[in-house]
Amino acid sequence: MSTENTALEVVKKDISAQVLAKVDQFTQTGELRLPEGYSPENALKSAYLILSEQKHSNGKPVLEVCTKASVANALLKMVVWGLSPMKKQCDFIPYGDKLECSIEYTGNIALAKRFGGLKDIKSRAIFDGDDFIFEVDPETGRNKLVKHSQTLQSMGSKKVMGAYAMLEMVDGSRDMEIMSIEQIRDSWNQGAMKGNSPAHKNFPDQMAMKTVINRACKPLIRTSDDAVLYTESDGDGEKTIDVVAEDVKHEIKQNANKEEIAFKDISDAVEYEEVPEVKSEEVETENAGPGF
Repeated sequence: MSTENTALEVVKKDISAQVLAKVDQFTQTGELRLPEGYSPENALKSAYLILSEQKHSNGKPVLEVCTKASVANALLKMVVWGLSPMKKQCDFIPYGDKLECSIEYTGNIALAKRFGGLKDIKSRAIFDGDDFIFEVDPETGRNKLVKHSQTLQSMGSKKVMGAYAMLEMVDGSRDMEIMSIEQIRDSWNQGAMKGNSPAHKNFPDQMAMKTVINRACKPLIRTSDDAVLYTESDGDGEKTIDVVAEDVKHEIKQNANKEEIAFKDISDAVEYEEVPEVKSEEVETENAGPGF
């Protein structure tokens, strides 16, 4: 292995180790609460494997082109959001020499289930030739599916007329998000590829379904609170944490321990974000296929 490649490997591991140390510091002092069952160690290791093989648009390794500060920020955002890149819940997108962590539609589903009370969500594309009828409940304002019939011929036309998502909530309520193809294309035009990526052209139905899922999940995530982070399993069910008592413990820990774990040369650049900014269709990867 060349000296240059060896140095790059050191940089990769150094950034992952520093981010994990920062996460440990935040969790120990109570500044960060991670979802139950989420492993930041596994997420960072999978991110390391993905970034090690990812190439920039100029053909060079992403970790060689992007700044250490932006890489550390992207990894930290991933952990704060509680997402897994191995499960395609988020992607790492390079913009020049800056690396960004972008939430995928599967990540929005995970966040909506974790925070927004979503139990399940299903999406379907509407093709030219389908018999599709819906109505709006005059009392609740919610959409309701009346009929949707498809044929193999209509499904194979690739002429998408729209898409919808059926939402089932934990409280038993149901809702339906519908978008016409015009609305979907307007959403695609907000992204860097403007709906012209190979995925959009080859699998328009799948991309339309992703778009309507993002739209359906967005309000659930943005109007949710963090109550789920203050609920723990005690073996016999769930118990709610005394938030006031936890705040007191946090203050005592802060006063007792003045030593801070820094990010060495990138400490000033790494920022802690409590509330994720959910993206809908801003970024679409070109290597997306029918299995996403």
